Amino acid sequence: MPLKTPKWEEAAPGVKVLRLYQTKLNADWPRIVILELTADKFSEYERDPLRFDKKYKLYPEQPMRWVSNCSMPPEIEDVPPVRNGTYWTVVLLHAGASRVACAACPHESS
Repeated sequence: MPLKTPKWEEAAPGVKVLRLYQTKLNADWPRIVILELTADKFSEYERDPLRFDKKYKLYPEQPMRWVSNCSMPPEIEDVPPVRNGTYWTVVLLHAGASRVACAACPHESS
């Protein structure tokens, strides 16, 4: 696959995808994808990450077959809770055998 300059793609409203594995930054394994999701799209992802992968074609060459629960910062004292309307950055690490590890963090703007 020809390598390209890192560039965000808008897969759908509220779903931005950066496929680092298609760039010189991360040309092979693990296949790293970064998502910028609205709160609604993050909820959709959390409900069924495998369906989300198929719907938005996060890994068109080799779809996910298993994905870990998304690791997220805990809600703790003195840390403001996540508000409605918050965006989420999600990092996916796709290893061999279509296994994926996930981490997510909320932020205020995209």
